[in-house]
Amino acid sequence: MSKSKKLVYVSEDLCEEAKRASRELGYSLTKFVESSVALGLSAAKLGYTPERASEVLAVLRAQRALGGAFVPQEVLNLIGEGPEELKRELSRAYYEAGLAHGRYLKEKSQDPMQSLKTFLEVARWDLNEVEVEREGRAFKLRCVSTSHAAHTTELLAKFVEGLITGLGCQVQRIDWVRGIVVAEFRAGP
Repeated sequence: MSKSKKLVYVSEDLCEEAKRASRELGYSLTKFVESSVALGLSAAKLGYTPERASEVLAVLRAQRALGGAFVPQEVLNLIGEGPEELKRELSRAYYEAGLAHGRYLKEKSQDPMQSLKTFLEVARWDLNEVEVEREGRAFKLRCVSTSHAAHTTELLAKFVEGLITGLGCQVQRIDWVRGIVVAEFRAGP
């Protein structure tokens, strides 16, 4: 790697923020900026913009803070063979977990609906597609998974219901069929 240096112009506000962050981390400003650029390049090699990489890290942080765990789909599929009492308890647990995640996203995010979409895309790696459409204060969320069985789709629907409620939104309708969950809701009271 070349040891020569280049001058890059950056806004003064961003420079001040970088100075604060580097001090908090115990880095020199040069080391902080070089590390940030290197991490941005690393994210780009993975197909992520720096903004998207930051969103992914925020979701992982939320998962860790809320005790989330990644579970292989094969394990979840075994649930369908369990007793009804277990299924009811899991349904309640999924709703409550969604509620906690929604409240967390509401408190931590400046754009909760974008965070909702990002959260589902990143934390639910079993989903092939996540879409959020907005019309005024009304929203429509669509989650699609080719790997879900009927009972795991039902659990996802309960999680989504809790998530939307935790965001402070009013659930208008949630429909699901194996592999697809569609939720309509309104923001605010």
